[in-house]
Amino acid sequence: MTTFAELGFSKPTLSALTECGYTIPTDIQDKTIGLTMSGQDIMASAETGSGKTAAYALPIIECLDEPEHHPRALILLPTRELALQVQEQFEKFAKYRKLRSVTIYGGVGYEKQKAGLKTADIIVATPGRMLDYLERKTVSLAGIEMLVLDEADRLLDMGFMPQVRRIVKTLSKERQTLMFSATIDGKVEMLAREFLRNPVTVRVNSNQIEPKEIEQKMFRVHEFSKDELLAKLIRDLSTSVIVFTQTKRKATWVMDRLRDAKIPAEEIHGDITQSQREKTLSRYRKGAFKVLVATDIAARGLDIPDISHVINYDLPDSPEDYVHRIGRTGRAGRSGIAYSFVSDEQIFLMRDIEKVIGRKLELEGAKQPATPVRSLRPAKRRAAW
Repeated sequence: MTTFAELGFSKPTLSALTECGYTIPTDIQDKTIGLTMSGQDIMASAETGSGKTAAYALPIIECLDEPEHHPRALILLPTRELALQVQEQFEKFAKYRKLRSVTIYGGVGYEKQKAGLKTADIIVATPGRMLDYLERKTVSLAGIEMLVLDEADRLLDMGFMPQVRRIVKTLSKERQTLMFSATIDGKVEMLAREFLRNPVTVRVNSNQIEPKEIEQKMFRVHEFSKDELLAKLIRDLSTSVIVFTQTKRKATWVMDRLRDAKIPAEEIHGDITQSQREKTLSRYRKGAFKVLVATDIAARGLDIPDISHVINYDLPDSPEDYVHRIGRTGRAGRSGIAYSFVSDEQIFLMRDIEKVIGRKLELEGAKQPATPVRSLRPAKRRAAW
């Protein structure tokens, strides 16, 4: 089995890895780090929790080596939460080097980020705010040697490609580009042809759509009985739990009902300010409370190693979002459990999930409904005459 030393890392990087508890590379790290350090463009896919951040952060740190105090590596990703976590990883891995990194994202003031851009070797950014700084002529990206498009599928889904293209146009064509995605479909392949030069494609667990370490349980439950079942399940748990809801209003409702049941809970969603979300996530990581109630804003990028259970209070409309939600547990080879509440109105969503993951999910607590699944789909509204 390959070790990090065998991948060619220097002593400062190996010392940082040892302190972080990293001993053996994960599959995606083993297959991509050597290619990256050789200067190869890469298009890579891997299941959630596979260690992809380290797969690109470590070779970037190794290749940049000494600081030059101007931007030489740019990481573009879809959410502020993911940007902050990637920045944290860079700081840990570069502990024994003088490389500087800065996080650029919206929802906070410009001045602190602006100051960091002046001396940063590595920029971790969301596309909107990065483009904003470029248009203000606050920073030049002409010296970027390495570009990473992290969660490329999500960048596409969230409509960031126009901003990404405008940013990439300012970069040198001689750069090295790495693209990481949960899946590689036709749209992602088109992006690779647009941004990468003769890339090597790396697929890890390409046939494993759902995280294999996660036990999944589906509960047939009436909409008005969800609160009682949720409290019952959580009372029996001693570790951190994430509860996903479909809407911001429902997230607040669920948090309040849990508090009524004497279960400490907090919420994060789009109506919570960025600074408050960061404080909440920090307290959650430290164990200040057990239950985090969230909308899908937290489904991607949120990496909290000690989450043992994910509970889908509502099933998401997209099967892919279901996979990303439950992927918040079972990280990096750990086991985890995902509970999902399925009302009669959401049976068809469970069927859609089954088609994507390629297997049947059994409902607990009740038999399958006799009504055909198709009839449970919302009826199309008739045209007005």
